[in-house]
Amino acid sequence: MAETKYIVFQLDKYKYGIKLAVIKGIENDYNIVPIPVGADNMRGIIHLRGDIVPLFDLKKKFQLDNGTKSDDTQLLIAETHGIKLGLEVDAVIGILPVEEEDIKPVPKVIKTEETDYIENIIKIDCGGKPEIVLSVAIDNIMSDVDFENVSRTIEDVSSEEE
Repeated sequence: MAETKYIVFQLDKYKYGIKLAVIKGIENDYNIVPIPVGADNMRGIIHLRGDIVPLFDLKKKFQLDNGTKSDDTQLLIAETHGIKLGLEVDAVIGILPVEEEDIKPVPKVIKTEETDYIENIIKIDCGGKPEIVLSVAIDNIMSDVDFENVSRTIEDVSSEEE
């Protein structure tokens, strides 16, 4: 049977997954430069090995923004729309294989324009017990206009550094 690998992470007490294919790295040490005015849910930018990487606030997007920070906070680096995008998570649980039969479509009652970022519902084995996790579609986390604006901002900041 076919399987897909997901990186499973935690935000507050909830677990989410992203297809491993779009993840380019996991960072533990980074310094966020806040941007006062920007696209919704953007926390700022980081400088990562010569690249300017915008930081997207998943907690705010998922309405989990309660101000708490974990000591295990990590940054997932995803690639989408031709840019690298940082995603701050409370903890990375691990990289887990998911069998095709354990990947289910999102029920129509949940699928709206606001929840278009939910790609699938997946069943994972987390420590010997099955759990249901939402799979996040990074390509749909922001509107195309927001992705274009973020891309332009990265280009502007990068050209100023030269």
